[in-house]
Amino acid sequence: MTNIIGVSVYNGTGDDAQNIGKIDDVVFDASGKAKSAIIGVGGFLGVGKKDVAFDYGKLEWAEKNGDRWLVAKTSKDELSAQPAFDRKPYDPAPAQSADAGQSATGGAQKPADVKPAEPVKKADGNLASNIMGGSVYNGTADDAQKIGDVKDIVLAKDGKAESLVIGVGGFLGMGTKNVTFDFAKAKWAERDGKRWLVAEATKEQLQAQPDFNRKAYDPAPAATNAASNNAPATTTPAVASSDTTADKAGKPAQPAQTTAEATTPAATSTAENKPAGSGASATDQTTTASIDKSTLKEMPMGDIRGDDLKGATVYGANDAKIGEIGDVVLTPDKKPDAVIVDVGGFLGIGAKEVAVGMDKLKFMTDKDGKKYLYTNFTKDELQAQAAYDKGTYAQQRDKQRLILK
Repeated sequence: MTNIIGVSVYNGTGDDAQNIGKIDDVVFDASGKAKSAIIGVGGFLGVGKKDVAFDYGKLEWAEKNGDRWLVAKTSKDELSAQPAFDRKPYDPAPAQSADAGQSATGGAQKPADVKPAEPVKKADGNLASNIMGGSVYNGTADDAQKIGDVKDIVLAKDGKAESLVIGVGGFLGMGTKNVTFDFAKAKWAERDGKRWLVAEATKEQLQAQPDFNRKAYDPAPAATNAASNNAPATTTPAVASSDTTADKAGKPAQPAQTTAEATTPAATSTAENKPAGSGASATDQTTTASIDKSTLKEMPMGDIRGDDLKGATVYGANDAKIGEIGDVVLTPDKKPDAVIVDVGGFLGIGAKEVAVGMDKLKFMTDKDGKKYLYTNFTKDELQAQAAYDKGTYAQQRDKQRLILK
């Protein structure tokens, strides 16, 4: 699934092919088969974007210039004309408060001018983003334990969800082991007003399974034969795994039926593929200094570790280099809260430290694993921000922590 969500969609493979949107989510039906791809169309930096549903079975993969292109035979105008996708029927119902609707004196409180909200009819299916990133428990009893988190979903060639990839163990992403669990054996349960994803296995049983090998599912390296780059290969139906690799690495040990959404939305993992086409309108040819942005991939938030970010180059508005990440601030429960960007200065002398909240940040990586951070801030905006002070940050977080709007 992480090879699909976040990927750019093109309307063909010719030299005049256009990027018409990006996969934001995937809708599964009640049986766990991919039904629709949710494509984000239009907008700039996420503002004004419209999400529409496109028949998953009509997506095709094609080879172009040594890269895999995801193709939808439609236009941006046709997609924009579709009704906006409503995700509310797929989201978990809000927990009911025991004292909801009661006044301070204990009597029922029903203001005459307030009409109750219309109940949302629940959909028979799931969103990938409501599953990925969700916690997995081994039951719903009082002694139930969290045994891992959903890192990915493996699909068969026909779009059927085959396995959950569950991350087990580790701390702050370090030492986590990814293993597969049969998607059909996962179950949803209600607990304390929330939906729990349950896998009837222990953490030890999961950790005893072989590591999930995702390399077998990733796109093949770009071909070096120039002649083969001139003509796109025959397109094939959208897939997330091959027959052979599904047998070797994607078959779970023990595993679960998913018939509803997960409690926690995914830190949606995305891999942004922007192939370098020969036509000017085919791809984003933006380069950042000596970095060709089209060759970078977006890092799934679940894969980001604090130590990995230190030293990453930070780019701002118009992809201008504005500094580097000097450190990462953690919350009391050891989750990344902000990155400290060193702005200005020379060889580290005179640089100003600015805290930028993790919210909505976009981290990218190249084929060698080098990290980059992209924001829409200018260097002047960062230099005008209150400086980060380790000693007072906890008390002045709202003042010192700059948030991407």
